[in-house]
Amino acid sequence: MDIDPLSDTVPPRYAIESDEEEDEVNPLGVKSPQPEDVKIEVKILGGITPGKCLAIASGDAGNFWAKGADLGEQTASVLVNGVQVGLVFNPKWTQSNVIISEVLSKLPLYAMHPYATNILESVKPKSVSLLDSYPFPTYASDTTTAFHEAPLRYLSTSENTEFLDKEAELYSPPNLLQSTSASFLSILGISDVPGTLVLLPSPHIPQPSPKQISPSNFSHLAQDDVEWPAHLVNTAQKLVFHALGESTTRSWQPRDGGTKEKPPKRTTEIGEGGMYI
Repeated sequence: MDIDPLSDTVPPRYAIESDEEEDEVNPLGVKSPQPEDVKIEVKILGGITPGKCLAIASGDAGNFWAKGADLGEQTASVLVNGVQVGLVFNPKWTQSNVIISEVLSKLPLYAMHPYATNILESVKPKSVSLLDSYPFPTYASDTTTAFHEAPLRYLSTSENTEFLDKEAELYSPPNLLQSTSASFLSILGISDVPGTLVLLPSPHIPQPSPKQISPSNFSHLAQDDVEWPAHLVNTAQKLVFHALGESTTRSWQPRDGGTKEKPPKRTTEIGEGGMYI
């Protein structure tokens, strides 16, 4: 009969408890608010005509596109908990409402869905088209491509994607999007409103979403983390508005030959200061 000489011994202390301080409950510790505890209030200030088509350009792609899109004067603002996140324009060259989103302040994950829901319920668009970017360095693909050859990519809730397939490639699994554009598209996917997302390739891996909403930073408008070639931006613009049923003939042109921009002049009193782009 085999006898285990250690069977009757007491297990070492580290096997049943830890001496690490972080494992102990601190009754004086301050509990940070959880996302479900944060109330999200979305307001649209200014004039925006409901029932029209809607184009939304977000983040770095939206910031860069806006500088050469001749959007005119800002007509409204979208505020999230008092912070200006969306800038609304009504350019003369399109029948659609245009929102430049998250160029002044980024949204936390828990605020993206309420933001998208409120805009769609308030504006009641006939169709929605979005412009954003995707991280080229982490995009999983069967083929190897240099960044300067990286294609436009798209996602769409519409069955008519022939015009997209001619100029862009599908944003395919296992790649995922964790952005406000994805929130818009997920809501549109279960509605009767068609939605299309066109993605410019970015050489940068995006920073994690912030834990809270920061005040608007107007200095971001003068910064371009990525400068896309004009032909690529023009193609993206064409696809965005084609998805809205428009064949715009206006060409996108970078200001001052693509040089850095000074912060736009504030010309209205919408939200935290209006924009003229």
